[in-house]
Amino acid sequence: MLTRSAPTHTESEALLREFIDREITARLVAMLDGPDAALRAGLLVVRILGLTVARYVVRIDPIASASVEELVAGFGPVVQHRVTGALSAVR
Repeated sequence: MLTRSAPTHTESEALLREFIDREITARLVAMLDGPDAALRAGLLVVRILGLTVARYVVRIDPIASASVEELVAGFGPVVQHRVTGALSAVR
């Protein structure tokens, strides 16, 4: 419900942003190495959020109907690169 109300409700937007920053982005930054860890974590978070919204909120096919295995095969390399790769190699 928070995700759906965030675009039109200032308090929901702030709560959602704080949750994402604290529970997802900050944890990723702590796990990543390098001076660009915060940016890489942010890029990873927006990709994961995009996948989540497409699959569960808007239900865009073929993402919504894809199996977990298909999503892992297609999305996993992107996630892995953001975790271990250089920022400049893929944008």
